[in-house]
Amino acid sequence: MTRRRAWRTAGSGYQIDAKMAYILPWLFPMSIVFPATFALPLANALTVPRLFLFFTIYPTIREIYRKLTGGGYVPVLSDVMVILMTMWMVIVIVIHQGPKGLIGFGSLSAIEFAAGYFMARVFFGTPIGFNQFTRVLPIVVGLVLATALVDTASGQALFAKIGQQMTGGPPVEPFPKRFGLVRAQGSLEHPILLGIFFVMSSVLLFFSDLKPLRKVFWIGVCLFAMLLPLSSAPILSMTMAFGLILLLNRVKNIPWATMMIFLVGIFFVASFMILVDNPVLTLINNLTLDPQTGVFRTLIWKWALLNIERAPLIGIGFDDWMRAEDMPTSIDSLYLVQAIRFGIPALALLVLALLTTGVTMQSRPLVRYPNPAIDFIRTGLGVCIFIILFNAFTVHFWGADWVLLAIVMGMRAGMTEASYMPPFMRGEERGQST
Repeated sequence: MTRRRAWRTAGSGYQIDAKMAYILPWLFPMSIVFPATFALPLANALTVPRLFLFFTIYPTIREIYRKLTGGGYVPVLSDVMVILMTMWMVIVIVIHQGPKGLIGFGSLSAIEFAAGYFMARVFFGTPIGFNQFTRVLPIVVGLVLATALVDTASGQALFAKIGQQMTGGPPVEPFPKRFGLVRAQGSLEHPILLGIFFVMSSVLLFFSDLKPLRKVFWIGVCLFAMLLPLSSAPILSMTMAFGLILLLNRVKNIPWATMMIFLVGIFFVASFMILVDNPVLTLINNLTLDPQTGVFRTLIWKWALLNIERAPLIGIGFDDWMRAEDMPTSIDSLYLVQAIRFGIPALALLVLALLTTGVTMQSRPLVRYPNPAIDFIRTGLGVCIFIILFNAFTVHFWGADWVLLAIVMGMRAGMTEASYMPPFMRGEERGQST
């Protein structure tokens, strides 16, 4: 009896819903072309992308049920970490703010992260699902670029101001110019987040099944768009991402080469952290376009660590954090924000979730069903996660990029699961279109 027939005999009837995998990207990420400042009246936290993302929760739950009842679910460790992190964040918010915190920014950000992760986990976690997502992504890239060009042409954050004026939100604070030019933010929440969005999009498109000419064109569009925010983080990220891609391509036929590259990288980082005085501050001071920005981020780390020491378990919620009088309220690090607001456990769970998208939790050996496309896409998603881990030292992800981070993680966890699913379940034996 063949493996495919054995799965059918066992009563396993699950197969990916490729049609829904194509429909959902039209809700998110397509909805990020709306201004991030266009907030609907719910604690001033319900943006259009968040609203459309919540519309995906029902089909996601239905697909999870289909997986569980149809024999198509393979538990991945990051699933548990994301659930625990979401629960911890919501509980901490309730501790700090009471029941009213359930409809505030903190709880909504936790829920949207889980929603994005599991949507990608069940719909975009196979080669067919991933390629359905990347069919829509170029359109999103083009529209978001158009919003950024509006800022550049007008010399101000015009798109953000339009959204603010339509909903009566707080005034849009202009970002300091660099080299005499405006830093475009387009429809996203911050210029740096705009740049990181294009970096992550370029990597996803590189590992898609787009035709070569289309792929080169859209990656070129991302390269151009990445420069509009005039930020060092996207430039460094793009350089590192494609440098790593080229290196992995050179050694792809060498057994264990990928694992060795990441182990060497971990050894280098560990050595740097041990041997260099103030390693994080050294990186910040030497890898920014504006030296003043490096000084400012150095101060953020010093004061933020003091705040974390005061409340290491549950953080301080969204209360104002202790800092020098001349410092603004922003904290430019995802790691610091997660620890200050929700405590060190929330930070630990986030990092563990990022690192365990390739770890299954089965008590018995699993049969692998190899597919080169799965390994190829998993490599690209791993590069994305590496870029996020690097940027999180000096970039706070929220809004669209926060959910995109969850989607990338969910995709990679799904690909880990897909390698143990028969081709029939992955939609590879019925001629489904990709």
